[in-house]
Amino acid sequence: MRSRWASKIRDLLKPDGELITLIFPISDHEGGPPYKVSVSNYEEVLHPMGIRAESIVENHLAVPSRRGREKLGRWKRSICKSLF
Repeated sequence: MRSRWASKIRDLLKPDGELITLIFPISDHEGGPPYKVSVSNYEEVLHPMGIRAESIVENHLAVPSRRGREKLGRWKRSICKSLF
């Protein structure tokens, strides 16, 4: 995950604003595209920007080939200023 992306998201979100993410592909495969990601990858770049996970859930509407490899994330920007 790129910190530049997280910084842009922070700039676009109003204080107390929300971000919805589709986290895919969650797997142990090597190479890509698509390159593997994890919830912790998102947390590592969003938390320093003052954006915290409100919920992370399985995507039950995923197409069959992606079931178990997708999550929906709901994130919220803190009203307090971020560290950056």
